[in-house]
Amino acid sequence: MSNMRVLKERYAGCPLCAHTEYNDRGYFDCSQYPIDTGELPRQLHWLQCAMCGHIYTDSYYTKAGLQELFRHAHAHQVMDATNADQIRLHWAETVERTLRYLPESFLLTEPVWLDVGCGAGGLVAVAAEFGCKSVGLDLRESTVRSLREWGYAANQIDFLQLNDDQLFDIVSFADVLEHMAFPMTALKKAHDLLKPNGLVLVSCPNYDCFSWRAMDKLNANPYWVEMEHHHNFSRAMLTIMLTASGFTPCAYAVSSRYKAGMEVIARRNIAT
Repeated sequence: MSNMRVLKERYAGCPLCAHTEYNDRGYFDCSQYPIDTGELPRQLHWLQCAMCGHIYTDSYYTKAGLQELFRHAHAHQVMDATNADQIRLHWAETVERTLRYLPESFLLTEPVWLDVGCGAGGLVAVAAEFGCKSVGLDLRESTVRSLREWGYAANQIDFLQLNDDQLFDIVSFADVLEHMAFPMTALKKAHDLLKPNGLVLVSCPNYDCFSWRAMDKLNANPYWVEMEHHHNFSRAMLTIMLTASGFTPCAYAVSSRYKAGMEVIARRNIAT
């Protein structure tokens, strides 16, 4: 329990609406997590807010917890030369779809794309191929170093600590928002960093889809034991979050990168 107190902090209430009453969704064993260092808590306790219905873990990582978690990287979080064409194909549709919703005036110059939690950097690389000035952010030093070695821009910086002195055309959270302790704070930060009419791209698992229900029925849903996740979102909840953060959702798609994945593109409102 001492590690639990040091490495994780309990939510005072729902991380979306702050309501303190919840329904218990159960405890799940994550002791077989691939990069478990042996120091992190071995169980995830999932709750569902009794007010807004959001599904979240009972606690989130402290700074010390994140340092422990990020001591190692998954194999897929480092650029892989042997898998280059597959990486390129995986991200091409996402990049092309996003640019389709970018205002025409933004395309007259090199659109600036910030990818938060860039991981292996596939999105950064493919966005650059499509003519964007792309840069990745990640808290894992090994992933940032790997991406730089391939000649792409990347920084080991906490997204929430970025200065607002540069505005972006696109900010993406590609399978990242569910990792962040307070996702509304992240979306509002993205709003502040985007030009009016700029775009935010969010991809993450969708718990309200057939694939998710099938995995639950087969008792084979990996997201209940995903040690790095704090949240499970539905399309409806993500729409509410984006709207409350000053965005207008404009596209929904099924993501092929992960099980039960979804992608939502939203535009920053001009008046906010």
